[in-house]
Amino acid sequence: MLTAPGTPAEGPPVRFAVLGPVQVWRDGVELDPGPRQQRLILALLLARAGRPVGITDFVTLLWDERPPRSAVNIVHLHLGSLRRLFEPGLRPRASGRWLVGDPAGYRMLVDASGLDLLRLRDLVRRARTTDDPAEALAGYVRALELSRGPCAGAPDLISRPVVDFEAVDNEYADMVGEATDLALRTATARVVLPMLRRVATQRPLDEAVQARLLLALSATGQQAEAVARYQELRGRLSGDLGIDPGRELQEAYRQVLRRGAAGSTGPPADPLRDEGPTAGSPFVVAAQLPPDLPHFAGRQASLRRAGALIHGRAAAGALRIVVIEGIPGVGKTTLATHLAYRVADEFPDGQLYADLRGLDPDAALAPGDVLQAFLHALGVRGPDIPANDLARSGLYRSLLAERRVLIVLDNARDAEQVRPLLPGAPGSLVLVTSRYRLAGLAATHGADMFTLDVLPNDEARDLLVARLGPVRAAADRQALDDIVSLCGGLPLALAVVAARTLARPGCGLPAVARELHDTRGSLDGFGVDDPDTDLRAIFSWSYRGLTASAARLFRLLALHPGPDVTLPAAASLGGLPARTARSVFGELVRSRLVTERQPGRYGSHDLIAAYARELLLDTDTDTVAERDAAVDRLLGYYRQAAYAANRHINPEIDADPPAIHDGVVVESPDTDRAAADWFAAEREVLKAVMRQANDSGRVYDAWQLELTVQGYYQRAGWWQEWATVVGECLDAAVDAGDSAGAAEMLRSLAGARFYLGDSASALDLLERALVIFTELGNASREALTLRNIGEVSFAVGDYDRSVACHHRALRIAESLGEQMTQLDVLCRLADTQYELGERTSSFETIGRALAMSEQLDHDGRRSECHLRRANLYLRERRYAESLADWTAADELATAINHRVRMVRAKLGLGDTAYAMGDRSAARTAWLAALVVADDADPDQEAGIRRRLAKLGHRTDDARA
Repeated sequence: MLTAPGTPAEGPPVRFAVLGPVQVWRDGVELDPGPRQQRLILALLLARAGRPVGITDFVTLLWDERPPRSAVNIVHLHLGSLRRLFEPGLRPRASGRWLVGDPAGYRMLVDASGLDLLRLRDLVRRARTTDDPAEALAGYVRALELSRGPCAGAPDLISRPVVDFEAVDNEYADMVGEATDLALRTATARVVLPMLRRVATQRPLDEAVQARLLLALSATGQQAEAVARYQELRGRLSGDLGIDPGRELQEAYRQVLRRGAAGSTGPPADPLRDEGPTAGSPFVVAAQLPPDLPHFAGRQASLRRAGALIHGRAAAGALRIVVIEGIPGVGKTTLATHLAYRVADEFPDGQLYADLRGLDPDAALAPGDVLQAFLHALGVRGPDIPANDLARSGLYRSLLAERRVLIVLDNARDAEQVRPLLPGAPGSLVLVTSRYRLAGLAATHGADMFTLDVLPNDEARDLLVARLGPVRAAADRQALDDIVSLCGGLPLALAVVAARTLARPGCGLPAVARELHDTRGSLDGFGVDDPDTDLRAIFSWSYRGLTASAARLFRLLALHPGPDVTLPAAASLGGLPARTARSVFGELVRSRLVTERQPGRYGSHDLIAAYARELLLDTDTDTVAERDAAVDRLLGYYRQAAYAANRHINPEIDADPPAIHDGVVVESPDTDRAAADWFAAEREVLKAVMRQANDSGRVYDAWQLELTVQGYYQRAGWWQEWATVVGECLDAAVDAGDSAGAAEMLRSLAGARFYLGDSASALDLLERALVIFTELGNASREALTLRNIGEVSFAVGDYDRSVACHHRALRIAESLGEQMTQLDVLCRLADTQYELGERTSSFETIGRALAMSEQLDHDGRRSECHLRRANLYLRERRYAESLADWTAADELATAINHRVRMVRAKLGLGDTAYAMGDRSAARTAWLAALVVADDADPDQEAGIRRRLAKLGHRTDDARA
């Protein structure tokens, strides 16, 4: 398969598809064709179907008239990547078996067995040459079924037309026209109608295609749709182009009217329809799908994934069941309906549809009632439908045993509602939509579970443009983007806003955006009279199905200020034991009111959270006192968890041990790494919790929480964020008259400013803090502040002041017996002594500090001592001792995941190696430092790049 002439047929076969989004399979396994530009290059090669493509053609395709200087190199890189994709073991610059060089450029060695486009042409060529109309039509249908959409999925890859892709689409449209003409002559228009509909949708102003569609609809008894389509098309031609329908379209419409006047109300007799298993009941080809959305936009990735699941199951010869799950309003039904129309032509025995109404326990359809409706739709007469549900299910499966039917089960409540409606034979496809997790179908029937997410911004924008029309959408781009953002990518919200906007022609998009912004935090901007589209009504269907405990926790989650929440935090918010909370929270997740965004972290869509907030404020169940108690428990949880985590990270921070509130779940990391990971995961949440505490008057709790977080900010390099958070806490403490809190926040803010390079501001803040601590008689904090002043003084070169402050701090710490403070002061004092020329004293001081860190068994302090001594050794050109200390510091910092110290250690290793003349080792160490420095201090990163530049190393791809 796909073997070059004269090339041995070795290695796995490769197949390609370009009639739709580009696809590649090697040895039956689908491969990722790569990024957009690479997909376009492959698409052009496949559209040419073996004909050569020049480099200029590739460059024009990718960049049109403004290619970059490196355009040719980029094209060659993508071509090389494609070769290796097809043949992973291919040597560099070796000639491939499928993608080969040609005097005119490059071409693909493909044939009809390996490329769907060539297979399509081969089947149509055979259909055109046969004298048997039935055989010819069957050949056309087999060929046309190969298409999955526009050539190469071009609309998703490139915004301008591409001649080669359009040529393939035009060729396909001509083939559909030939097949339609033949089907109309043989009174079997039904078999080509799905392909004809697809082409007509892609070519809304192609009158020849639309004329054939009118005739096909009329021939299959769909007179009303044919008339409606003509009227819609006439209005579009007049409005968009200012013309009337042409002669061909008008003649087709006259034939539709003549057929309607003759009294034909149904399709002609179908000779392919046979008898069902009940005497006298012919099998009816049902067509129950609801109308497809006229403004369907986006979801191309979801459609491709769903299509892959469907066709993967077909290849396995199994019953195909795809369950589309997702939050309320995310467009599950819309996607399922659109997907059903895309694949309907693969199921010639019809389509069944049922809204199971699973969201309302009182109105949910019983499986037996659905079976009765399905059997009736399949041609079983009322008297022949069994009264027993089990017998109905058996008859239903018997009817579908040898058939290929598409079944859409919308709004399912659980697996038990779906199971009796599944056919037994593998030829059919079942699409199920549900807000709930139907894991039982996956376990017992091998269903593929497909979770639908909100629309990304670009697809949400496309949906609004499709609904509003390009002219109105283009009136104010910024307002359009604001609306997209405020709708949070929820398709139902976008549709509601579009409908309300269209209903008010004089209301511009800026006014709509302002209205949504003014009502942010509620659903007032999304209310409509239709209960099927009103967001509150849609969300309430899930809420009403909750138990009382789950409903209460859902309302209380509106009090959580962060972007997501963990189970222990949610349990504390609700005052629930961990085991109970797990069950209650699981109910919220199953209802899709809450979703798991990352393992162990949960959240709600902004509009669902707004609904919860409305419920919390509107219900009489939750009193102000109960809400305040819930916030106290939540704040208590984060204070105790952060306090426990900080004991591993920076125990010198002398925050008050938090009181444990009743109902708070106690959580405590057991290692330094676990503590750092906890802070990293909760970083955004902790910011929001501190802000909420300040805003609600819980100022003491806010600055106490900041004290326990600042150690993480310091070691992880989040210095600007540290400054912002502590600044808010400082303002709140000053406003509340909390002197102790103000002093602590002044000292903390000084640390952030120091790390950001503003030493003058840091000194001013520390001196203000020192005055307050002295007035309060807090000797311990006075010592720490003196140590900080000494450290900043050292940084600005005031060594005398630095030594004086460090000695004062050391005396106070010794009098208080605070060994950690003593250790930290000794580390910094050693550096100052060295600068003053007291080298012997400097090494004695750092040795004393290191011994104390060993005695206290504290990895963080040990790493700091090794770092400082390594630097002293380097300055003394004692390289062996310096390398040993850098290595020890790096190992200790890595063990506790202290990024700042890891960078310092790797930099020191590189600096020492460079001083020794080992440029290779220096480069390795500095590159490692650059990787770890990601998102840390920009100045430090710049310093690393300057070091690497000394070696002539380009750092553009250092992290690759």
